[in-house]
Amino acid sequence: MSEMMVLDHSGESKLMWDRNRPDEVTAARDHFEFLRNKKKYLAFRAEGSEGLRGSQIYKFDPNVERIIMVPPMVGG
Repeated sequence: MSEMMVLDHSGESKLMWDRNRPDEVTAARDHFEFLRNKKKYLAFRAEGSEGLRGSQIYKFDPNVERIIMVPPMVGG
């Protein structure tokens, strides 16, 4: 199972998918693209047992174990 953690003003939510279930992969991809393209979230691949390593990603990869979605920063 893979998971997408979405951080926002209300806390954290998770979306999980099984790489072997095309319907779940499609739903996860659609949500990823909605957050990236419409809401301008940043996406990160979390690696390691505690997710402390990783890198920014720009495209959905259903084989990534954990994706963290972070809302854009607002400065002023």
